[in-house]
Amino acid sequence: MTAQRVADLYLSDVRGRMRGVRALGDGALAQLQASEWHTPLAQDGNSAAVLIQHLAGNMHSRWGALRGGYRAGTEGESAGRNRDAEFEEGALDGVTLMKLWDDGWQVFLDALDHLSPDDLTRPLTIRGETHTVLEAIQRQVAHYSGHVYQLILLVKTLRGPQWRTLSIARGGSAAYNAALWPPDGTA
Repeated sequence: MTAQRVADLYLSDVRGRMRGVRALGDGALAQLQASEWHTPLAQDGNSAAVLIQHLAGNMHSRWGALRGGYRAGTEGESAGRNRDAEFEEGALDGVTLMKLWDDGWQVFLDALDHLSPDDLTRPLTIRGETHTVLEAIQRQVAHYSGHVYQLILLVKTLRGPQWRTLSIARGGSAAYNAALWPPDGTA
């Protein structure tokens, strides 16, 4: 397999996986009650609102300059970003927070969609530290996934017994697997 083919496979995979991570976040956020957007699980913890503000701010900062494709000299920490403000609890409502969420993901996913396999080895900086585009993507895959799973835990805890699972329900693996591989081979 050629390096070009591996790079194509990587970009295809990361695009799909990050859309899946976003879908998990969407599924969790859809279960929040209006009164819960600004509810952290612990003192000094992050609410869903704060996590959304931070993710959106990071996505715009890191990927906004790459929405149309790779540009040499790109700095992934935009000068106008106020990261500390992203962690301040505000009074934004759910509709506004979902717009921030959608806009941030759109920036990130647009950037991924416009990257080519050749871009993966090109340099960009984040806070002055040089990364390859591949390293920057992997850094953000871990970062964004971590925060989305924080959202899931937060919402699952807030919803308690009303939580609707985003994957195979407990005790449901056998039925799920049976549907994939029925004994009669009709799948």
